[in-house]
Amino acid sequence: MEDNKKNWDSKLKYALWANRVTIKRSTRNSPFKLVYGTEAVFPIQLTLPVAKFLQQEQDEEEGMAKRITDLAEIHQIREKLVEKSAAHQKKIKEAFDKGTKLDNFHVGEMVLKWDALKEKKGNHGKFDAFWTGPFIISQVQGNNTFMLKSMEGEAVFDGPVNGRFLKIYVI
Repeated sequence: MEDNKKNWDSKLKYALWANRVTIKRSTRNSPFKLVYGTEAVFPIQLTLPVAKFLQQEQDEEEGMAKRITDLAEIHQIREKLVEKSAAHQKKIKEAFDKGTKLDNFHVGEMVLKWDALKEKKGNHGKFDAFWTGPFIISQVQGNNTFMLKSMEGEAVFDGPVNGRFLKIYVI
């Protein structure tokens, strides 16, 4: 702190990171591992300032070059993990979408819309209806989303409505 009396706050993030990844004697783990269940991967945005700082302090060219190549490898590993995570999320979405009910509504059909605002306790009376409408489907937008208009032909909602909140209006 004596060298950095005016800009101590700029060094704070490095001190916090060091504290979070340091193994504690009482738990024999780092706080990071206890929270996330894995060892910390040094963030690339902190890597370069810390690498410069270490180079200025120690002037170890051989060790520093090794560290920079290690950091590059860690960055590549992180990119692979991001791709793997995206693939996993896609797989989970596909599994979820398999279980969703696709309603085959068509343009011109009359539907009722579930009023989700009244669903919460206290927002409705004993005999209030949860379904509003009828509305006419004016446009099919794609993956189970629809644009609705009133019976007079006016646009009712600002955006599309999810098909799971709709049901066919039977007269």
